[in-house]
Amino acid sequence: MIDKSKIDHLIEKDPTLGKFIIFFTKKKFTINDDYRKSTEFLSLVRTIIGQQLSINVASNIYNRFIDNYGSQIYSLQSNVEVNDLKTLGLSKAKSETIIKLSYLINVENLNLTKIMKLPEQKAKDILCKIKGIGPWTVENFLMFSGKNQDICPINDLGIKKGIQIIYNLNELPSEKKVMEISSKWKPYRSLASRYLWEIVDQDINFL
Repeated sequence: MIDKSKIDHLIEKDPTLGKFIIFFTKKKFTINDDYRKSTEFLSLVRTIIGQQLSINVASNIYNRFIDNYGSQIYSLQSNVEVNDLKTLGLSKAKSETIIKLSYLINVENLNLTKIMKLPEQKAKDILCKIKGIGPWTVENFLMFSGKNQDICPINDLGIKKGIQIIYNLNELPSEKKVMEISSKWKPYRSLASRYLWEIVDQDINFL
């Protein structure tokens, strides 16, 4: 359940977004939680899988992943190879990233539970050193698993599309424009971002 005070804050600070939030609520749409899983490892795996893929495609691949390896795991065993993951529909690059992540957890004691509670930049400093994990992946991991309340992935296509629709823009906004608009949403940019994703993912006819 979303804290009503956070919703009220967004509606007050940004009436344009507020109109959509009110519409969203009245029509009984719901915010999906597809990136938050039972363990931090699986949340990060789901985010890695979701890079540059639609939600449906990524969800299908993730479901095959947990069918093979379980829905409560904290890493993969050392005998899992790249080709094992590729047979599930993952690319070679994403397979290598997930295997490297598992290695770091198993051998070098990488602690995702601690990382998800860090400030955004500190978490990026650690996780972005892993090939295949960039700022977008960390931002999503912190938003959904770490519950960081004030993140807006400014270069995310879904965020840009959502802003274009809600603000009735003729073209996709620049990153500078996204930063400008999202500044109104502090300190709840994460919640605002999730509303933006839903108008795109659920193809909501708002205007």
